[in-house]
Amino acid sequence: FKMINKKGIEFNFAWLFAIIVGAVIIFIAIFATTSIIKTSRVESETKVAAQLGIILNPIETNLEESKYAVISFPDETRFFNGCRETGNFGRQLISTSVKSGIGKEFQEPEIENSFFNKYVFSKGIEQGKELNVLAKPFEMPYKVADLLIASAGDYCLVNPPGDIEDEVSDLNLKNINVSNSEENCPHGSEVVCFEKTGCDIDVNSQAQVVINDEKELYYEGPLLYGAIFAEPDIYECQLKRLMKREGELAHLYASKAEFLSGKGCTNNLASDLRNFASLTQELKESKDISIIAQEAERIRNKNVGTKRPSIVI
Repeated sequence: FKMINKKGIEFNFAWLFAIIVGAVIIFIAIFATTSIIKTSRVESETKVAAQLGIILNPIETNLEESKYAVISFPDETRFFNGCRETGNFGRQLISTSVKSGIGKEFQEPEIENSFFNKYVFSKGIEQGKELNVLAKPFEMPYKVADLLIASAGDYCLVNPPGDIEDEVSDLNLKNINVSNSEENCPHGSEVVCFEKTGCDIDVNSQAQVVINDEKELYYEGPLLYGAIFAEPDIYECQLKRLMKREGELAHLYASKAEFLSGKGCTNNLASDLRNFASLTQELKESKDISIIAQEAERIRNKNVGTKRPSIVI
């Protein structure tokens, strides 16, 4: 008969039990720590996105033709630009993700901050330690909103019109260079060619169209910047949101014109503005913007052409 060492069995079982319990405790500790870190990151990134929305307010224009600012982040950050068309004014969605040395380098944002009065034109994701923001007022025929052109990457404009070249120089735009040829553009920059095809982005000033990501984006005035710097889907979405706001403002101005008529200040702009409001809501894609721009210019000329403009737009 073989002798069985009961103490040995008890000893081995005790060690096995301790190892299992220890592994479970370590797993729970790691899981809890990871969850806490993730929750902390979500809270932190949500605050960053909310603060970013607030920081964008003073960048918007008052009497200036344009404004430029650089927003710096402590760490490399991903800026997520979301646009929704639903609702009276649609929604601007902003979220961020900060680079971390623990867990995933960048985590998907779980909370989006929503704004109804902001119109950010950019790629869906901009990544870097700095975000360049150019603000341009959009007027058609009255001021509708500020276009916020945001970018983290570098761009090279090849043979742009003189007014754009002057603006880049006057504002000292950090991430935009002007060149007379593609070959002279800084390495790694996105090349934007005017009156020429075959570049990363092509601009046809005569037709007022930008070829971006193989899609035609039509523009009027400062929308040119939005068509260059924004992803096509974001550009089209923000343009529809702008037209929603344009229409609501047209109704307000029409009511103002009717009120002034009742006070003896005769005008005939109310019906024009009501019709204009309806026209803005018919925009289905950027190609329709030229018709709206023509009608806006007609209303502007009609208002300015009177001896005493009945309403200020």
